[in-house]
Amino acid sequence: MDRSRTWSRAALISSLTVIMSTAGHAQAVLNNRSFETGTAPGAASILAPGSTAIEGWTVIEGNISYVGGKWQHAQGERSVGLICGGGISQTLATEPDMKYEIRFNMAGDPTATPALKTVVVSFGETRVFTFDTTGRSHTEMGSAPRTWVFRAKDSKTTLTFSSPKAECSAPAIDSVRIEAVEIGVRNDPADVKLAQRDAGED
Repeated sequence: MDRSRTWSRAALISSLTVIMSTAGHAQAVLNNRSFETGTAPGAASILAPGSTAIEGWTVIEGNISYVGGKWQHAQGERSVGLICGGGISQTLATEPDMKYEIRFNMAGDPTATPALKTVVVSFGETRVFTFDTTGRSHTEMGSAPRTWVFRAKDSKTTLTFSSPKAECSAPAIDSVRIEAVEIGVRNDPADVKLAQRDAGED
């Protein structure tokens, strides 16, 4: 057997394994992304700071509304209304300096003023999003997607959604997603399997 060829294939497998392992480590795993698991809220329940009634999330700063039957949701049967100054957070394992795309659906309580809702999203960096509830109702919330790419600074990063105290606009959020932004070449698992076969490793 050509030893140099075998060594090259083994090196390829090793390199691909390291790259795939690093990519896996970079992924931030979000728990309960649509708020479907937790203490049953009924139509809606007010949760105070420190509450962990929504599995995976902690209420911070001020009260929030854990909403069930009160209004239409972007996904599933529950969502979160951020009352004046209230917020929720969840800490995730991240790769320092890795970019992560945060996606979520935003709406707002159409019976609360002002009509323009504001939510502040923090994940290593901070970004402000808005939604206009003019013409909306509890049965037609008009939830719309919002997205932004954030850069993590540490091995653990806290994702926070909050409502500014100064505005008290009662935004609503649902269907949160997070994904590491891939840098470099994506490796097809089939390529790794082929390299293992050629190197005699099944």
